[in-house]
Amino acid sequence: MPKITRRQFLEESILAAAAAATASMPTPSLAAEHRAVSANDKIGVGIIGCGIRGKQHAGELAKLSDCEIAYVCDPDRDRAAELAADLSARKSPQPKAIQDLRVMLEDKSVAAVFIAAPNHWHALAAIWAMQAGKDVYVEKPVSHNISEGRRIVQVARKLGRICQGGTQNRSNGALAEAIQYMRDGRLGQVKLARSIVYGRRETIGGPGSYEIPASVDYNLWAGPAR
Repeated sequence: MPKITRRQFLEESILAAAAAATASMPTPSLAAEHRAVSANDKIGVGIIGCGIRGKQHAGELAKLSDCEIAYVCDPDRDRAAELAADLSARKSPQPKAIQDLRVMLEDKSVAAVFIAAPNHWHALAAIWAMQAGKDVYVEKPVSHNISEGRRIVQVARKLGRICQGGTQNRSNGALAEAIQYMRDGRLGQVKLARSIVYGRRETIGGPGSYEIPASVDYNLWAGPAR
């Protein structure tokens, strides 16, 4: 098998994580490959945000023989510790569980980060990561507003970094064909389109005054938000 470059691996692994999150999309071939690699050939990655999406990223990245999850990060230290323990139980090397993403960004052995933090952290975490020399996969919504999104693009281009946004459905073959079908005018002139997605979310409780959980660093959680 021909040796792939570091950049090719990063591009393909980022695409793998994005595609695997959508059940209708096949798992990329890289995730299915089982080739023997030495520790020196593995790409070190970190995951920021250890909730539902962060756990999904971890599960898919753990399948890659060329990849080692070096860090899992969450302002809630219990969530980070839980994900680290889960990876260890899957026979993967147990990553370091941290609260502050800056610890991860300072580690030069980390080549790429996967951002599944709350939305208000997406742009700043992506920019910090690229400035620290990392490549980035950042979940949707990529940014809070257009200005933040432009800053991400500007930094990626200036530094020559890979930065992919988590709009994986745009790469879905059936959806791409449907879009092209409309662009070819085969539906006539489209003047209005509506979309709705139903997804159940459990309650987070009613309004009131609550203590910040002892496991959460609230300042880190809020980050760039008020």
